[in-house]
Order: sequence, then structure tokens, then C-alpha cells
Amino acid sequence: MTQLAPVKQVPSPNYTPTAIAHDLVIVHLMEGGYEGSVAWLCMPKVQASAHLCMNDDGSEFTQLVPLSMKAWAQCAFNGRGVSIEAPGFVARGVADVTLRALARATAWLLHAYGIPCQHAEGGKGRGYCSHHDLGAAGGNHNDICDVDDSTWKKFEGFVEEEYAAFAAGPLPTWALHGLPAPHAVELPPNVTPEPSHGGAPRAEEGDVVAHPTASNFPHGSTADLQWRLNKAGATPALAVDGHAGPLTRAALVAFQKARSLDPDGLIGPKTWAALDAATA
Repeated sequence: MTQLAPVKQVPSPNYTPTAIAHDLVIVHLMEGGYEGSVAWLCMPKVQASAHLCMNDDGSEFTQLVPLSMKAWAQCAFNGRGVSIEAPGFVARGVADVTLRALARATAWLLHAYGIPCQHAEGGKGRGYCSHHDLGAAGGNHNDICDVDDSTWKKFEGFVEEEYAAFAAGPLPTWALHGLPAPHAVELPPNVTPEPSHGGAPRAEEGDVVAHPTASNFPHGSTADLQWRLNKAGATPALAVDGHAGPLTRAALVAFQKARSLDPDGLIGPKTWAALDAATA
């Protein structure tokens, strides 16, 4: 049975909790590195996210938004399908190992949501496409390659192969359709955020970044954690920005010490329970 690498759950606050149509799988090039782009897409002020991000060789994936809900990834097309981002730079091209891993994840999503295995050029109809395909309505982003060049044709071949491989057996469990449980959440990497896609916002008109409260951030997001630590008396007060930097980690350890919990800086069930009790 074809396998995919495990998915880390790092919820971003940049999403709309409304159901999307699963018509498309939209593949992106981050124009940046993996960890820095994940950190960037978790910051509310950037007005951008994606459902899934992968590292260079597909040995690790991070899920930022539930597959059932609207990520802020490609403007007017945010309600049409699932977005997945691969690291790299247009000017340097894309390695075959990256294309293959991206194709495998794309094929899994096609099977999971009954989407035809075909190129939906321009985002028309059902299938898969690149962010570049979507033009001005999708944010006018350059992407992996032009849809008629050899790199895209190679990617199409990989998608067909991976789609056929998944068809040969039961589809394995992988990314989450809904929100993760608190114990499944990991903090974003403690790295400097890197503006993906040039740092341009990717929310569609009408989507706004809400002021952080306990009710409008998903339980388990970094922004929610920062809000709760502030309510519990974090000193200095944290910026509720969705980026888990050194101050957030130090505040979490201080909170654990004050409540006689293991000060490991990890958000296990006991720590979440204590945060819930402190901010009820």
C-alpha cells in the first residue's frame, strides 16, 4: 500500500470556518523554505495560509487548516478546494523528488474527495491545477512552472502514476478533514518567518483577521495559546501573532512551573486542561 509521510498539526488562525467545495487540488510553490513559510502562514497579519505544506523531499508535511474549511491561499478560489504548498524557488526549478512527493499528496487528495485525476486548466471544472493557473482571480502568482512546459508535464505524469498506485488498495489515513484534537497540535518551528509568495495576502475579499478571543481562534492554535497565556498573566505580555517564538515558549514554561506541571514547553493534555481552567 502506498504510504505518505506523517502530518504535523500546526493550526493557523488564517482561515474561514466554513465548508468548501472539493472541486480542485491547487498546488503552489512557496518561493521560500519549508519551516520559515509555515511560521509565516501562522501569523494573522499576513492574511495567508494553506491546507498543507511539505518539505523538500516529502518526508514531512504540516497541516495548517482542516481540509473541510477555507484556507486563505488563492483569493477568489479559496472556496473551491484544497491547497498544498511545496518549498522552492521558481528561478531554481523543482527537483524530481519534490515533484514526486507533491504528486503523491495530490493523488491522495483526489482519491479522498472523489476529484477526477485531470488537469483543471485555469481552475475550470474539477481536477488539479497550479496556483499559476488561476490568474488574477487567484492572486496573479507565478508558480512551479508554466502549464505547457516540461516540468508541469512531468508532474502530470507523476500524478497519474501515484493516483493509479492508490487505486490498487485501500486509501491510507492521512491528513485531517476536521480540526485536530489538542494533543495532536505542535508549535510552529522556532524560526524566522519567511514571506511565501512574496508576502502577498491571499484572503479573498470579505475575509478579515479577527481580534483574538477564546471563541474565534481554534482550540489548539498558537494564537489561542498566546491569548490564554496572556489571560493567565504572562509577563511580558505576548503578541498574539501566531508565531511561537522564544517569548511564547518561555511563557508556556513559566505557566507550567506555576501550576506544578512538567516544564517541558510542550502542550499536552494536562497543560491544555490547566490553560482551560485558567481562562474559563
